[in-house]
Amino acid sequence: MPCTHCKQPGHTYRTCPTMSDEEKKEKLEKNKDLKKEKEDRRNARVAREAEMRRRHQKQLVSPYEVSNTTDHEIVLYWTAAEGQGITILRRFSYVNAHSTNTISCVKNQHRILGIPFLEVCENDSPNAKDVIQCPSPNEIPYQTVVDVTLKELDGTNIIIDCEYNPPKKEIDQWKECALKSHFLIQQILKIVGPLEKIHTNYDNILPFLDMVQDITIPASCSEIDKELAGVPSALTNIT
Repeated sequence: MPCTHCKQPGHTYRTCPTMSDEEKKEKLEKNKDLKKEKEDRRNARVAREAEMRRRHQKQLVSPYEVSNTTDHEIVLYWTAAEGQGITILRRFSYVNAHSTNTISCVKNQHRILGIPFLEVCENDSPNAKDVIQCPSPNEIPYQTVVDVTLKELDGTNIIIDCEYNPPKKEIDQWKECALKSHFLIQQILKIVGPLEKIHTNYDNILPFLDMVQDITIPASCSEIDKELAGVPSALTNIT
């Protein structure tokens, strides 16, 4: 590292040949003062953060019970109770279908929103989006099944009983039809047994079975597509 005084390599200001002993002593004292100021600022920041955490913990109201009576897994997000302009939703919990979770929130500060998992699933993963950015508090880009500002809530029970029927485009309806049909045919084949048995006992349906063997599921078909169609997928029964 070069000298901070003359910018030449091979030494520090303590051994710099271009500085007098008086200048070195003055710079050493100045560096000590700067280091102390930096340490004082850090300690003050740590103290402020500790006080904020202490006040936050003191305000926690627990428990709030969230009961999900729907057939869908719900993702819970929180945001500030009061806000203007852009609203940031942050994920903090999941509630499985027909189950109850306990959460801890600040009554005077938090607004809780519930969004069906399939709305906010990230690329077929078992995780929902961590953060959602909204244009305003009244413009949520996903369908919500619960939206409650806690300071306006009587009691500590939040019940999710809103019916959720995601709108489907025509192509999605065809996907559902095809995936369900394919799944049912595969289950029938499992019941009637191996192909050798089918050749012996079900000779009259062999032409149909040949057509079944030619059916392929496109690679673009996602796990969400399967879940929306109501057939088993990698997302089914995830807890």
